[in-house]
Amino acid sequence: MEFPSKIRFSSLISDPEKYIEEMFMLHPDALHDKESGGIEIQNEIISSSFKYKLLEKGLFLFSFSSYSPVDAEYEFVPNPKADYFTLVFYFTENRTKHPLYLKIEEQFYSTDQVSMFFNGEMNAEIFIKAKHKAYGIRLDIHKGWFEKELDTRYFQSKYELNEVLDFQRKGILQTKCDSFQPLVKSIQEKFEKKQNAFQKFNLKTTAYQLLQGYFEEVYQQSATKNDGKDVANGELKSALNFLQKSLYKDFPGSDYLSELCKMSESSFNKKFKIAFKITAAQYFRNLKMKEALRLLQMGNTVKEVCHKIGYQDQSAFGRVFKQVYGKSPGSYVK
Repeated sequence: MEFPSKIRFSSLISDPEKYIEEMFMLHPDALHDKESGGIEIQNEIISSSFKYKLLEKGLFLFSFSSYSPVDAEYEFVPNPKADYFTLVFYFTENRTKHPLYLKIEEQFYSTDQVSMFFNGEMNAEIFIKAKHKAYGIRLDIHKGWFEKELDTRYFQSKYELNEVLDFQRKGILQTKCDSFQPLVKSIQEKFEKKQNAFQKFNLKTTAYQLLQGYFEEVYQQSATKNDGKDVANGELKSALNFLQKSLYKDFPGSDYLSELCKMSESSFNKKFKIAFKITAAQYFRNLKMKEALRLLQMGNTVKEVCHKIGYQDQSAFGRVFKQVYGKSPGSYVK
């Protein structure tokens, strides 16, 4: 049998009932166990397992795993009027280099794991390379559940979770979520067991543990980021302004940047890493690649952009660009 080059799926986000309905429509011949809420899909192109359960009013849980001999693309279709918010975790079983790509608002991320919490305005796509098993869970959470179970007024106003709930931002992305993998696997294992009253309670308890752990981690990260932003707006402002104005030049060196900020080089490097989680050189590289993407989308050739932002070697530019965006610069040329 000749396989297609890739398979593609799409589903409306933040609507659990529609999500289940779409799975039935997409795979009408799949084995469906209504009692356990499970769908098994087995054919030459895809081997997939999909399970669902209403844990309580306003809280849906989904578990999934899939494998395909060809590349697979999953599109999250925006649903701005949704009353639900979604928390999803994706992991790949084989930790080879970049088995999973994520595209959000034209920004690419390459990884082997990802977590996202988002509202109905999110626009994202996940690409899983051929012959890689992916698995994970999804929780669809009604806005009424948050109002009942989580008093977000307790958190500081800049807490990222609040920003998603208030539609000030579309979502929160993490490409490092190993700490949640044991709970995700535990939930999937519990899904496989016969759901008597005790097992249902156990499954719900584990889901609550995952939610609590995730919200606590996001809160801690929000606090750290806000502290970093305060530092950036003060002590590092001179360096940041200089880098922003020097996109077509070479990196000036942390010694020069530290002089601009009137501090020692070691103090500068430490404060910059605390504020942005990357070095000043990496920060400058990302700024350059963002500018390169803008120039490519305006219709400039790869060669023109390469030289304009200060690269002499086009292949070196291509490697760095792909490292940041997951695709070659040529794929963005109009």
